[in-house]
Amino acid sequence: MSFRAPRSLPILSIFHNPSSSESVSALQLLQAKRKRPTGEEIYNIDVLDNVNAAPTPSQLQQVAEYLGTPQSHWKTMLSSENMDQHENKDVHQMIIDQPQLLKRPLVVDWNQGRAAVGSSTLQAIKELIDARVKK
Repeated sequence: MSFRAPRSLPILSIFHNPSSSESVSALQLLQAKRKRPTGEEIYNIDVLDNVNAAPTPSQLQQVAEYLGTPQSHWKTMLSSENMDQHENKDVHQMIIDQPQLLKRPLVVDWNQGRAAVGSSTLQAIKELIDARVKK
């Protein structure tokens, strides 16, 4: 008989706003695709209500890197139209002061180094989940 240590499941985090219908839909999508038809869990979900607690500076930096090119990643993450006026180092303080600036839903697959910002279609989030489910 051999012993196999339990494997830990990847974590998909959602920066969630419960009052946003898009965010609620994204969370429901994450929950619906969390298990294979056999019942085996594929990933765990970490729900972060960033309306009450802003992301840490290191979380913000990681998410920004996962979103894309250096010139546009901060703009992708924030809903503010005035992002050009701020340096990247100011973003965390802006989000602490005004958590509503962070676009939600924002889903992060920490293990695969991917992130997706939700829109009305949730297409980017669906693609992120599908990439995880295929693993």
